[in-house]
This record gives sequence, structure tokens and C-alpha cells, in this order.
Amino acid sequence: MPHNTITTHVLLVDDQPANLLALEAALDSLGVDMVRAQSGPQALAALEKQDFAAVLLDVRMPGMDGFEVARAIRSRARSRFTPILFVTAGDDPDEAMLSAYALGAVDFLAKPLRTEILKAKVGVFVELYRSKEELRLRERRDFEQRLEAKEERYRALFESIDEGFCVVKLQRDRDGRVRDYRFEEANEAFAMHTGLRNAIGKSVLELLPQAESHSMEMYDRVARTGEAIRFVQEVKFMKRWFDVYATRLGGEGNDLVAILFSDITQRLVAEQDLRRLNDELAQANRRKTEFLATLAHELRNPLAPLSNGLHLMRMASSKPELLDKTRQMMERQIQHMVHLVDDLLDVARISTGKVELRRQRIDLKEVVATAVETSTSLIEAAGHKLTVEVPVQPLPMDADPTRIAQIISNLLNNAAKYTPEGGRIALKVWTEDRQAVLSVADTGIGIGPEAIDKVFEMFAQVPGAGKPQGGLGIGLSLVQSLVALHGGSVSAGSAGVGRGSTFTVRLPLTGAADAGTSPQAVTAAGKPGQLQVLVVDDNTDAAESLGVLLDIEGHAAHIAHSGAEALQLAQSQALDVVFLDIGLPDMTGYDVAKRMRMFPSMQKTLLVALTGWGTQDDRQRTRDAGFDRHLTKPAELTAVEELLRAAAQAKRGE
Repeated sequence: MPHNTITTHVLLVDDQPANLLALEAALDSLGVDMVRAQSGPQALAALEKQDFAAVLLDVRMPGMDGFEVARAIRSRARSRFTPILFVTAGDDPDEAMLSAYALGAVDFLAKPLRTEILKAKVGVFVELYRSKEELRLRERRDFEQRLEAKEERYRALFESIDEGFCVVKLQRDRDGRVRDYRFEEANEAFAMHTGLRNAIGKSVLELLPQAESHSMEMYDRVARTGEAIRFVQEVKFMKRWFDVYATRLGGEGNDLVAILFSDITQRLVAEQDLRRLNDELAQANRRKTEFLATLAHELRNPLAPLSNGLHLMRMASSKPELLDKTRQMMERQIQHMVHLVDDLLDVARISTGKVELRRQRIDLKEVVATAVETSTSLIEAAGHKLTVEVPVQPLPMDADPTRIAQIISNLLNNAAKYTPEGGRIALKVWTEDRQAVLSVADTGIGIGPEAIDKVFEMFAQVPGAGKPQGGLGIGLSLVQSLVALHGGSVSAGSAGVGRGSTFTVRLPLTGAADAGTSPQAVTAAGKPGQLQVLVVDDNTDAAESLGVLLDIEGHAAHIAHSGAEALQLAQSQALDVVFLDIGLPDMTGYDVAKRMRMFPSMQKTLLVALTGWGTQDDRQRTRDAGFDRHLTKPAELTAVEELLRAAAQAKRGE
């Protein structure tokens, strides 16, 4: 800024207008703005409003003389260093001069004034003021430029960060509690993360009336303590999660809080998905291991009676009746193995999309009758009562009869396996919205609410059912897949554990069918198990074939198919050897063995675990339960004979 363009003011103080006019005329060429004051109070008022390069002050003025005015000027912070030039026409200038200098005057001029001297002296202070003002303006301009550069760098950084950033002013009620906060500043990422536009100057409750109070409490804590905090906040109504860092701006008592935050919803969702996938993989791996163990167990079960049957056929070649009975037993076991293999193949075909339905026009009623006939033997063996209700009218469908029968049979078999002996099973069929609805209800062990959605998963077993009940855990999965291939749906329901379950299948009909029922019932009582060696196995063929081998060897064989039956025989009969299966329907073989060891007569009895479970953990469990030996199905005849010889020798030595 040019030196002479700086506005400069000089204050002229005199009670005589003529004197003021003379001073103005003398200083006119200095190019300054001259301000008049005809009294002390007027001069002080002018000094309150603006700064002056110099003050020309008359000493003799009515009311408040120049010395009093000078004292007041020096007592004020704004005018403390303003140059004062006294002007006087008194009789004793020396005494007045001493008083003036004592008050901090820079000069003392006596009237009459010489224009050149007055102009030169005032001009010095005018130039000094202008130089100081120019320096101040230059420093201010430099400071403003530096500040502007800093602000530009700050703004560039402020807008370049990906995280949302804002400064809020907390708003408190009369009790000092934070009730709201106003947005003072925010970057572009703020709107991107929150979806809030034009938030500056508005409060959070004005923008988001449903905002939670949790964040206000956290920001209040930051403002009160001055300690920065970081926390994860869920904004439920926005369905988002934020990682928030908050710190106070300014010192104690300041309610400005700076907030840096980022939307971590996607990250948390990804982490949840990873945890879910990890849990699913772990569960799948566990199920695979359980399935392989179950498969080995299920395949060994029929192998045991088949192996025994081969020995029987060699040893009883001259007994046609025994041979025929043995052949029938072996055929049943082979059919069981074929059924297992077929189920596995069906799973593989459906999983790879290679299963082919042989559709034809069928009557669902006829297929239901076929499926009931297939499952009757299993239902009767368990002593269940089966009731069947189907409509009188035909139920025409375009479906594969073999697969539909497989669906119904699997549901009936599942109900029979998971229902305690002597239970009830109800099969009902009706029509609804041009669909055939088929339900299988039982009074079995039921399904807990946590497992109801998992019963159709591959290799799933009902929790609390113990060892698999004669299956691989794929029956219901097959049902679901086959129903879906026919364009239908299947669902499971249960009132809870121990309260039975109901499976409902819906299949499309090809023509109109009127609702109606014609009850049919299939009931049968299960055959009670009959029979110094006790064989305990719920697999009838396995138990009886081993019993026949024992009879041929000359030993007395007793047969039991449940833990309770075995314990009853053990109490009433002195036993030397017990072949005990682990997977019994009512209790585990471990529990049976522990209870047998409590009988005084069973202290020296040879307990042999005969099971399809053969891992190291299984062997350790049999030892802990009190078993002497562990044989894995199908047990080799030589191993059985060796045990019997050892037991006979021990008995003879008593």
C-alpha cells in the first residue's frame, strides 16, 4: 500500500473555534484528516472511537483543562501511547511545560504558533504513524496470506479423506445435560457415509428425529473429560454400523467435538459371512466325519449276520430247515445293504442333476398303499400303531410312482425309527388348492426349535437321538430333493422335544379332486424278543445268527434286543459271557455294561463289546464302561471262538 494512501487522523482540542481553524489551516498540507474537539469530554469520546497520529491539546480550557484530559488519555489502553502536543498561551510557560512533560507529552508549543514549526513537528508523528500502520498492514496481509494457505491445505486434506468428518457443538439443557448437537463443519465424505445433505448449521435431531441418545452421551463424556474415545456404533434406523473417533476441540469447558467416522457395515457383514462360512465348513466337516463313521457302522451291521450265515451254512449243510432260515436272514441283510447303497446313489444322482423321473399318470392312493406295505414290517417290529386316512376320490398325478413311494416310505420309516416302542403314527392325505397334501405325524422324540430348520440337511441326525437309528441321515434330504423334482414342497413341524413331529408334503395334482377321507388302519403288535452266553443286539438277524452259532458250538445262548431286556436276563441268569451291542434303542451299551458290573454275579463275567464303532475313542469308552474286550462288526468267527475257549478254560479252572 503506498505510504500516503494510509488514512491518518489528528485530533485538535481547543475551546476556541478560531484557534481550531488556525490549526487546521497550518496542518492542511500534511494530507491528514483533522478531527475537532472543543472540550475534554469531546476529545476523550473521539479517542474511544478511533486512533490518532497525534493530539494537539490546549492547556487552558473551561471545565476540564488540558492536563486533566492528558491524564485520562494516558489512563486508557487504546490511547496510552498516542503522542500529545500541548499548546498554551499562559504567562509561565516553563512551569506548564514541566507539568506537560510529567504527563507524558511529546512536545510543548507556546502561542503564538509558527506554522512551519507546528507543521514540522506534527508531520514527524504523522509519518511515524503512517510507517507503523504500513508495517502493521503488511504483517497482517502476510499473516492473512499464510493463514489462507494453511486453510487451503487444511481444506484439501479435509475433503480428500475417505472417512466422514464433522465438528459439532453440543447443546445442553439447564441441568447441563446434552440434548442435541449442531453441525458446525463437515466434509464431503460426511454426506456419503450418512446420506445427510446440507447439514451445516442444523442439529442432529432436526435432521434425524429418531437419533439415539448413545452418541450424545459419548460426546458429552469427551467434552467433559477431554479424553478422546473410539467406539463402534450401530445406527439401527439407518441399518448401518460406524467406527467413530471423537475428540474435544479447545480447552476445558469447550463443547466443540471433532468426529471422525467411517461406515463399516460392509466389513461387518463380510466378517459375519466369513464366520458363518467357517461355522458351516466346520459343521460340514463334522457331519462328514460322523457320516463316514455311521456308514461304516451301518455296513458292518448287515455284514455280521452275513458272516455268521456263511459259517452256519458250512456247519449245518445237513439241516435244510436251518439252511433255509439262514438264507432268508442273509437275503434280508443283503436287501438292507442294497437299500443303503441305493440311498447313497440317489444322493449322488440328485446332487449332480442326473436323476431322471419316469413320470406317468398315477393315482396317489395306490402309491400310498404300496409305500405303507413297504414300511409295515419296520412299523410292526417297533410295536407302533399306524393309521392311514386317504380320500375316497382318485388323486391323479403326473409323477414317478417309485419315487413318490420312496418319499412316503422314507417318512414312515423315519417316524418308526424315532418313535419309542408302542407309539402312534398317522398318515393322512387330503386335497387343498389343487394340490395333494400328505402328512406323517408321530408321537416320537420330537424336534427342538433350534433343529427344525436343519432336519432336511444332508447327514443330519435328530439331536438327542443318540446313535443313528439304522440310517445314514440322508432319508429326509432325499425326501426334500425328490419332492422338489416333482414341483412340490415339504415342511417339518414339532411342538418340541418329546412331543412328536409332523412332516407335510404338498404335490401338484393333474386334475380336480374333491376333499374327503376314508380311513384305513394298519396295526400290528411287535414280536417280543425271546431266547451261559447272552447276545444283546437290536439287529434281530445279527443276534439270532450269533445265537445259532453258539448253540452249534454247544453253548447255551440267550438273546436280548434291548438294554432293559438284557439287564433283566442278567439278574435272573448266571452268565459267563455277554456279547453286547453299543447302539441299543433304549439305552447305550455303555450304560448296560456299567449296570451289569454292579450285579454281584457279573463281577467275573466276560463282557465283550460287539459294535460297528471302532475308533480309538470308542475302544477307550468301552474300557471305561467295564468291557473286557472290544470286537468290531462283523466279528470274525475265530475271534469269537477264541474268546469262548478262554472263558471256558477260566470257568473250568474255578
